[in-house]
Amino acid sequence: MLSIDSYIQYLKGISSRRANLFSKLGVNTLYDLLSFFPASYQDRTKNVSIEELIYNNSQGCIFVQIGNQHEKRLSINLSVLDIEVFDGKSYGHIRFFRKTNLYSRIDIFSYLKQIFIKGYFAYIYGDAKTEYNSIVISTIDYEVLRDKNATPLYFKKIIPVYNATEGLKQKFIREFIKTSIHSYSNLYPDLSSLIPKSYNLNLIQISEAIKKIHYPKSMQEAEEARKAFALQEFLILQMSLLISRNNLLQRNKIQKYTIKKTLLSDFKNNLTFSFTSDQKKAINDIFRDMQGTKSMNRMLMGDVGSGKTIVALSAILLAVENAYQTMIIAPTEILAEQHYLTISNILKGLNVKIALATSSTLKKKQEKELLLENLANGQIQVVIGTHALIEDKIKFKNLSLIVIDEQHRFGVVQKFQALYKAQTPDVLMMTATPIPRALAMTIYGEIDITTIKHMPQGRIPVKTYLTDEATAYFNTIKELKEGNQAYIVYPLIEESDKLTLKSAIKDFEKLSKGIFKDFKVGLLHGKMKPQEKNSEMQKFKNKEFDVLISTTVIEVGIDVPNATVIIIQHAERFGLSALHQLRGRVGRSAKQSYAYLISSSDSESANKRLSVMTTTNDGFQVAQEDLKMRGPGELMGTIQHGFPTFKAADLVKDVDMIALSRDIAISILKEDPYLLKQENLPLKNLINKHFPSKTKFINVG
Repeated sequence: MLSIDSYIQYLKGISSRRANLFSKLGVNTLYDLLSFFPASYQDRTKNVSIEELIYNNSQGCIFVQIGNQHEKRLSINLSVLDIEVFDGKSYGHIRFFRKTNLYSRIDIFSYLKQIFIKGYFAYIYGDAKTEYNSIVISTIDYEVLRDKNATPLYFKKIIPVYNATEGLKQKFIREFIKTSIHSYSNLYPDLSSLIPKSYNLNLIQISEAIKKIHYPKSMQEAEEARKAFALQEFLILQMSLLISRNNLLQRNKIQKYTIKKTLLSDFKNNLTFSFTSDQKKAINDIFRDMQGTKSMNRMLMGDVGSGKTIVALSAILLAVENAYQTMIIAPTEILAEQHYLTISNILKGLNVKIALATSSTLKKKQEKELLLENLANGQIQVVIGTHALIEDKIKFKNLSLIVIDEQHRFGVVQKFQALYKAQTPDVLMMTATPIPRALAMTIYGEIDITTIKHMPQGRIPVKTYLTDEATAYFNTIKELKEGNQAYIVYPLIEESDKLTLKSAIKDFEKLSKGIFKDFKVGLLHGKMKPQEKNSEMQKFKNKEFDVLISTTVIEVGIDVPNATVIIIQHAERFGLSALHQLRGRVGRSAKQSYAYLISSSDSESANKRLSVMTTTNDGFQVAQEDLKMRGPGELMGTIQHGFPTFKAADLVKDVDMIALSRDIAISILKEDPYLLKQENLPLKNLINKHFPSKTKFINVG
């Protein structure tokens, strides 16, 4: 007897060859098949004319009558079958091509000629263009109605369009799924009965939702079905995160902290500013976690320049004054070096032993051995480095706190390896990539989140302009003459044959001899050796350069208060969050700073997106707009390696559903913490199905 986990090769009408093709699409079981949701729909309830297809320059469905057929050989190996179609007003042509193959047993043209009979009507789905005064319709899909009296009125419907692979046609996928739905939709797990009735959601049953998401009668019906599945997906994820979090919190940690103020008081007294209210709250949250009996697992989110480092230093000093070690991991050598210099300066005179550990510093055998020895015996209290710190050879005497900066740039596995450096580490993750809270609840559902929103006093908002190159350079020269410095950022290091974009190296040669010939110009990019990068950055910080031409290696962690201008070339090539990060390289003092965005695109939508940067300096608002415009794909891809993808849920459309699913998950676990009740077994099985190999990584963000 078949179950929801039965392999599709055991279903009627599926061969082993087709089962293998489905496997390429991630469809192996009946569960996979039923949840292989359409990628899109052909809405045949809204047919367009051939003229509209041309005018709108997009895909659409036309209802046409079939005309004459013409077959023509284009070359020795290629022939074309041209079929005339007429929509009542305009004529067009659909074309099919055939390569000559002596070994082929199927004559595709003979097959098509028998289907596209003159006088019959057909639905054609595709797009159109004009070629030599003729309209050619590029056919994505078609359905011929064997009725010379057919009208679209009687054949209006919505057709699912699935992701496909070579050898597996849409028509077969549709029919196979349709048959499977009819026979097995009742086997699909339905979690709606687990949702407390007090929520009054009125969701349709999953067995009905399956039919409606695959073969809806209206787009509204498809959306209702999608939402039912979306809530299930979010619920499974939130349950996984909460269970994982509960497992984490069951571990009693070894380390204990008391606020001795031997270092913290001197640290606070040495600062030339006072903590903001957000910074005070963040420090209190972190100290409360560290003094608790369970390991801290907290995310510190703060906009560019909001003072996350100072907050993290408070936690570091609490660990150090209790005789524990701290590890700070940064994604790049430049950022690690920057942290090392900044923290060393701030903690000067506090008798805290700090070391830097990157691939570059660990190259010299003698220095590496000394570092390893001093980490193992506890002489080094704070070590700052890159992923090189997670090497097996590096051992600690009493590591208790791990700080991961710009954590979204690390893979889950790397973070997991870092946690093995201590028995029950407290973990503080930091990010300057603001994430809307509802989205953060999805990505980091098992992590406590603290947000720093208010900027330190004395910071003047950066003025941002979408402008032309000449204006940007003119205004930059004025700033340079006043003794200030500037960045010019490019998307490419060198010129590309495929992309007509300016490059850092080419423009460095041009600008240093041209418009900026009276100033000192430096160059920084990703292909340079770490020592060269650090040297160039230090020279810029020491004012040996007036202008630094760079790629996005300066996106995070670079702090040069005297830099008041940043010019970003081909700004349309960057996401809004990346632009906001780059803009954060200036405005780091009491001087007025400027960001000039130069776009090489004539696209109205691209420039509308860039205009967001000119209206706000709030990184959270920028991130929200970026999410709306670009969707979650890039953000999710950047944040996590191996994070689960959703089949129905949409992180933008379903923002309210994320919080709802978390509330439901909490209420279920209150009643049944280990999901032992019979009615909760389907949920438990789905959690195991969706997170078979990721459960152990889920606590590390």
